Formats: sequence, structure tokens, C-alpha cells
Amino acid sequence: MDFGITVLGSGSRGNAILVHNNENALLVDAGFSRKELLARISSFGYDPRKIRALLISHEHGDHVNGARIFSDELGIPTYVTYDTAVFLEKAGKLGRKKVLFETGTAFDICEFQVRAFAVPHDATDPVGFVISSGNARIGIATDLGHLNSLCMQRLKDCDALVLESNHDIEMQNRSDRSQHLKRRVLGKHGHLSNDDAINALGELVTARTKCVFLVHLSSDCNECGLVSSLAGRKQEELGRADLKFVVVSQDKASQTFWLS
Repeated sequence: MDFGITVLGSGSRGNAILVHNNENALLVDAGFSRKELLARISSFGYDPRKIRALLISHEHGDHVNGARIFSDELGIPTYVTYDTAVFLEKAGKLGRKKVLFETGTAFDICEFQVRAFAVPHDATDPVGFVISSGNARIGIATDLGHLNSLCMQRLKDCDALVLESNHDIEMQNRSDRSQHLKRRVLGKHGHLSNDDAINALGELVTARTKCVFLVHLSSDCNECGLVSSLAGRKQEELGRADLKFVVVSQDKASQTFWLS
């Protein structure tokens, strides 16, 4: 059965990822409004009624702003850690149906196998995901200050990888942002820089890796062209002309990449 991934958009104004086949799908995060999520899913001809569950990585608004309304309208459960669920319930952003999971555990939804792992980010209980179907595996880490040994272990040797490439360090330091915000973004629990993301690919990418989505680009401390250039140089360094890089936009869904 075909197994695909489409990043519906990524950045400080909203994040959502659809992992899907011809019959079922999982939505990872719902940072856009219900209307926008439905529009982006429909933009490449997928039926949102095939979505079976919503997975939440953490409670920040750009990942959950549409979570309650979207999940309730489709009648699907939201999979979330206990601590994140408590925060979302207080904020009125958690749907009626919820399924709790523990960080570090694995669980099945339809034919998808999901494994959640802890990531270093300044949220209550942030997680990344590895989602498998058959022999294909997708690794997702959209918000993290650095790639620790656990993250490297979980994300290595995936068929497709969704990895944050948030900012250029020099642009961040030159920006008009407050010193507090700069320290937060550049800190070990902030956001991953272009250099850290690209350098990590030397270890994360293996012979089985077919596609890398670079996501969560800062609108004022990064540029798509810069990230594309860095990715191109890494592709040459790896000697992998067959490896596809997708620099994801905030404003529209990416192309779909099919793993099988």
C-alpha cells in the first residue's frame, strides 16, 4: 500500500503534517484553523474524512491552534501526553476525544505504528514521532533546540525525515529581536539552526533515506534560498544525487512524497 507524507505548512504561524495512504491518514499537529487545514488537505485531492487521528507534539499555539475544532468536527481522537493534555484542556484547545500516551512509548493507529520520543524544547512535554507503515519509516522533529543522542538515534535511518531548520545564527544575532528572544531561540531548548540541522544529516541520512523535509523556517531570521543552497551542498557532500530535499513553505502545502 502506498505510504506518503505531505507537510501542510510549517513556520511560526502554523504547523501540520499529513502522513497518509489511500485509505487512512494521521495528522501531526494542527496549527492552522479548521478552514485552512481543510483547504490545504483538499489542495492535493486528499479526502480529510480519511484522517483517523490527530497527534500533538507539544502545546505551543503554532501547533495546536486548530486542534479542538478540527478534531471535533471530524470526530477523531487526539493523541497527546498527559501533561500536554492538561495544558490544552485549561486553554480550551483539546477536543472531546483524547487518547493519552507516554513519551517514549509506541502504539498503533490503524496500520500505522507510532513511536513518540522526547525532544529538547521549551514546552511542557514535547515529543517527536517516528511513524512506520510496513517497512517504511518517517521521522519527525519540528521544534528542538539541539539534537541529543536520543533524537539522533530515533531519527537515523528513516526513509523520510522532517527536520527543523529554523534560523541562520548570524541573521538571528543581527535581528531586532529582544535579547531574551534571541537567547531562547539559540538555547539548548529553543530552535534548531540551519547549521545544526544540515550538519546532522551527515549522520542521520543513510542509504535508505529518500527525502528530507526542512521545516519551521523563521520568517525574519532565515531564507528559503539559503536553506536550499545549504541542502544542495550537503547533497553533493553525501554523494546522493537521488536524495530529495524539500524546503517547506509557511503558506502552502508541500508536494507529497511517496515512500512506497
